[in-house]
Amino acid sequence: MSKERKTDEDGWGCVPELQEAVTHIDDLTNEIYEINNCVRQTDLKVIVEYMQEKLQKALDELEYIDTDVEYITKSPYED
Repeated sequence: MSKERKTDEDGWGCVPELQEAVTHIDDLTNEIYEINNCVRQTDLKVIVEYMQEKLQKALDELEYIDTDVEYITKSPYED
């Protein structure tokens, strides 16, 4: 059964763990660029370990999210 939680946010700012997970994924921009654009600058071991670390941190953040909550944006006329 889902729980409703009213929020002033109309985006996902009401779930800080979700934003933190995305921050960890965004930290992989350089590695993703290097992989997608055939640029081999970083040692394979370094790139794999860094990606594993960042993705694990993102997964750790996602574990804390209660997916049974339904976030509802308050009307501007609500207190």
